[in-house]
Amino acid sequence: MNAIDNARRIVAEATHTPLDQLPEEAGVDTLESWDSIAHVNIILAVEEASQTQLTPEAIVSIVSVRTIAEILDGKTGSND
Repeated sequence: MNAIDNARRIVAEATHTPLDQLPEEAGVDTLESWDSIAHVNIILAVEEASQTQLTPEAIVSIVSVRTIAEILDGKTGSND
């Protein structure tokens, strides 16, 4: 599974949104069900998927499927 598909899966599960209804462009501003509880679940799922602890900067940057994919690709955000 590539990073964007994995990011979509994480957001879909956390926001209880059907995966086939979650576009790659989805984010905190466009997805009403992305609330504070979903955000915490997304952070935990990203840390589990990347097997690393996220930096505070990375946690703040998690605002869209794309930013999650960047973290999962290892481009930003870990304390490792």
